[in-house]
Amino acid sequence: MKLKTIAAACIAMFLYSCGSNAPKTQVSTLKPDTVQVPPRMASPNESTMSPMVAEGKIMYENKCANCHKLFAPTDFSKEEWPSILLRMQVKAKISDEDMAKINNYVYANL
Repeated sequence: MKLKTIAAACIAMFLYSCGSNAPKTQVSTLKPDTVQVPPRMASPNESTMSPMVAEGKIMYENKCANCHKLFAPTDFSKEEWPSILLRMQVKAKISDEDMAKINNYVYANL
C-alpha cells in the first residue's frame, strides 16, 4: 500500500511539472565545432630538395603525425628504418607509391 502511494505521488509530481505554467527552458545540444586543417604545404627551405623528396617529406609529416610524434630521419640508423617503415606502412595503410616517396625523404636525410 505504501509503495502504491509513493508511486502515485511521483506520477502526480511528474504530471504537475509537465503541465506547469512555469516558463520552459530549452536545453540545446552543443555540437563541437569541426575544424578542418588543410594539408601541410611545402615550406621555402624545401625548395632545395628534389620534388620527390619534398613530396615525401610532406607525406611523412601528414601521415605519420596522425598517430605519433615525428622522428627525424637521423633518429634511427639506416639499418633500423626499413623495419620501422614497413611496420608503419601496414599500420597506417599507406600505399606502396606513397611509401616510396616517404622512403625517399627518409633515406635522403640520413
